[in-house]
Amino acid sequence: MTRSLATDIAQKAVSSLEGVGVFAVELFLTRDGDILLNEVAPRPHNSGRHTIESCFTSQYEQHLRAVVGLPLGDPSMKTPAAILYNLLGAENGEPGLYLAHQLIGRALGVPGASQRKMGHITIVGPTMGRVERLLNSMLSEESLEGQNFAIPLVGIIMGSDSDLPVMSNAANTLNSLGVPVEVKIIIIAGVGGVAHLPGMVAALTLLPVIGVPVRASSLDGLGSLLSIVQMPRGVPVATVAINNARNAALLAARILAVGDGDLQARITQYQQDLKDDVLRKADRLEKDGWAEYSNR
Repeated sequence: MTRSLATDIAQKAVSSLEGVGVFAVELFLTRDGDILLNEVAPRPHNSGRHTIESCFTSQYEQHLRAVVGLPLGDPSMKTPAAILYNLLGAENGEPGLYLAHQLIGRALGVPGASQRKMGHITIVGPTMGRVERLLNSMLSEESLEGQNFAIPLVGIIMGSDSDLPVMSNAANTLNSLGVPVEVKIIIIAGVGGVAHLPGMVAALTLLPVIGVPVRASSLDGLGSLLSIVQMPRGVPVATVAINNARNAALLAARILAVGDGDLQARITQYQQDLKDDVLRKADRLEKDGWAEYSNR
């Protein structure tokens, strides 16, 4: 009943106008069941973008056919169900752009999904229930609501996930300082070993690069350390002690803090916390004696 009434209103609205082509009619359904005519757009409309993926003849092709006087195409759906999701940014500037990229990247991993223009995501499928489940999965995976989409300021990359136990110390330290971080695994083959990874990255970016030599089964990490400190002239890479990812994180934070007063304050507090911890240990050692202290 509602659909029939809406169709009738739309047809009467367009019939009262002059023009050739696709007309988009926007209607509102009130809580009382009344249908209100909001606008008529004499052109393809955002709400019809799904026709590119879901119909035999899209609204764009249909509009062109009508304007130049060609026979109209078949507007019926070539897929049983389709949903158009219009992404509206919750943030302005870079944070909003990052948020949009996160959601678009997630959408393009959903079977039957495609993205066009500025965040118009179409999902097609065999049933409306299936399409709705895919949409909900796209929106709820890793929970968009309340998630911190701050732009990463420090990237942690590894040759393999075997480095993660060491590099997680860097991620934890940066998180404690409120510095957004992203962790990625990059496998590099045929470049002289993973120890060359910091140099390869430094050769491709103008950003500061800090290498962390990870203790291995051979040479106890010394080979990685020597590889990092012997980068070619013009490819600067800083480094820290073997397995000392925490110091790498602190060095990265100090670089960022040059232009960030709030981060400087957090680093100062971090250093004070370290000092307080050492003083507590010294007091306990003096109070309990070395024998009892060493047995704890």
